[in-house]
Amino acid sequence: MGRILLTAAIALAATTQAGAVNCALKPGVTAEAAAAGLCGYDVAARVFRGAPADQAACLTRWVAKGGVIGRPTITHFLQQHAGTPATLPPGRLAAYVSTLGIDPARELGGDVGVPVTADYFIIHDTSEPNCSHARWSATLCPEPDKLPKARDTAAWAAELGYLGHPKPAPDRLAHAWTNRVGGSITEVTFDQPLRSTKFESCLDTPAKAGLFLAVENTQPRVPDPKGPPGNDFLAPRPGFTAAQYDRLALLYVMGSVRRGRWLIPAFHAVLDARFLEGHDDPQHFDMRAFSRAVERHLARLTAARTAG
Repeated sequence: MGRILLTAAIALAATTQAGAVNCALKPGVTAEAAAAGLCGYDVAARVFRGAPADQAACLTRWVAKGGVIGRPTITHFLQQHAGTPATLPPGRLAAYVSTLGIDPARELGGDVGVPVTADYFIIHDTSEPNCSHARWSATLCPEPDKLPKARDTAAWAAELGYLGHPKPAPDRLAHAWTNRVGGSITEVTFDQPLRSTKFESCLDTPAKAGLFLAVENTQPRVPDPKGPPGNDFLAPRPGFTAAQYDRLALLYVMGSVRRGRWLIPAFHAVLDARFLEGHDDPQHFDMRAFSRAVERHLARLTAARTAG
């Protein structure tokens, strides 16, 4: 591994686009181990350990309640594609999203023709609204401490919006956001660097800049009665909707085509597993559903090429 550029304030805070973030490490974790993460990030090479397929398997391990990291979830299809050339012409992708009535600038991370530098695609969930908090409206959380039954409807999505995003700097949290009825917004264009994790923000920040695209996916939470006060440990089952996977997959295709090779998927919790308060998202992520959605978009794009 290359030389680790450790900051003196590792246990205090680091500055990100969204302000200060707590960079305290879990007990027994060294700064070197936190800088490498669970998947062995190499500062000099600016990649994680192993071939892209191996990286994808490590970075998308199952995320359980409380941020416990489990088994690999990556599908054979995504593992085969990770890091390989994405040869779809940007013009064909632009025509495809146009037929879907989608504006790439407002909804998919920007202009299809503008290249990006990222190699990794971070999947988050919002863990909000937490329906134990009184600040949410009675429409969004009609029953305290219970997941809203209307959470997968257009009316609920419209009232929630995207938690007030997109926002100006320094309050930007992700490149793009999805909702539970298949919508999305651009917060930061994919060609612009953004730090959305402690892993990027706390150690070796220059060696990680511009390598990650981040997508937040709307998911409400409620507290686990056995957990600490105000926790947000319990997520819906299933965690996300089919429409949400479809839009997330389109964002993944967009980022990959603009990069020129298929991005390596990653989960927020896996990246931040060695930091205190490292998050536990995405919860109940169905990798097979996401993978199938990517395959469907590629099949339609291939059909468009054949028809042309």
